[in-house]
Amino acid sequence: MNSGIYPAVSGSLAAMRRLDVISNNLANVNTPGYKKDKMSFEGLLAGAVNPPAVPQGTTADPILQKENIYIDFASGPTSQSGNPLDLSLDGDGFFAVTTPEGTAYTRQGNFRTSADGTLVTADGFPVQGSGGAPIVIRGSHIEIDAKGGITIDGTQAGSISVMDFEKPYSLTKVGSALFIPANPQIAPQAGKAQVQQGYIEGSNVESISEMVQLIETNRYFEACSKVIKGFDDIAAKAANEIGKV
Repeated sequence: MNSGIYPAVSGSLAAMRRLDVISNNLANVNTPGYKKDKMSFEGLLAGAVNPPAVPQGTTADPILQKENIYIDFASGPTSQSGNPLDLSLDGDGFFAVTTPEGTAYTRQGNFRTSADGTLVTADGFPVQGSGGAPIVIRGSHIEIDAKGGITIDGTQAGSISVMDFEKPYSLTKVGSALFIPANPQIAPQAGKAQVQQGYIEGSNVESISEMVQLIETNRYFEACSKVIKGFDDIAAKAANEIGKV
């Protein structure tokens, strides 16, 4: 096989992966606290260290594309909801929540109370207070200050845990808006972000920008497909011409 087809195939695969990422971002444009994924590319020479997916021919090593997917942790727009259980973070940090797999972290602050009064996320995971304990809210008047301190009907009722990690963040997504450390040995530290009651942080996905990237990626994929077809036509013509000799 002509090695010239490898870059086109590599480009097509990278474009398909990027389309998946963009589609997932667009699907979560209205998900509170969602952090969009991004892709970066680098060219590398296929060979013994970076072999292509299929056996090489006798021609020169092809140039392949290697993609890197990472999370953009930029803050999303904040909007006022008026719901006392809606919380956003002004600054770097995450809310800590308890999941069946352990502690996870999120910027998704559209909280609610469960049947027993426990403060939980939209998915039903308990929000952690000081020391990792769940927060139980029983009362009608709820006030939460900038440091996460909770006052219910004039009585202090604990505080919300706000945690952070060293930058650059080395976190992995779990679901749409939960994160866990890529290295379980990494310990979180107290976050300095201020809690804003009655506000909610939206997704940081910019729909117009994502749509532009979607169109660009589609055109790139079409171009790679045409190149592949061109090489296929050349190979077919060569086989036919040789057969006539």
